[in-house]
Amino acid sequence: MADEHSATDPGAALRAQFRGPLPPAVMALPPADALDLADALRTARRRQARHLGEATEESLGQLPRLLRPLVRRAIGL
Repeated sequence: MADEHSATDPGAALRAQFRGPLPPAVMALPPADALDLADALRTARRRQARHLGEATEESLGQLPRLLRPLVRRAIGL
């Protein structure tokens, strides 16, 4: 799912994914390649978030049940 800026401004889509200034080599990419890169970064971030969530749940599963809610609260889940 692309954001509304990606179709009109590949630079905006990339800045949103890089979360900072873009390197000169990235700024020089053709628009189609820039959009592909933004999409790949967005996909990678989603996959990373999913894996981190799964790892967190697996780690919490190692704790005694009585401690799990306390640890969840302490780490902001």
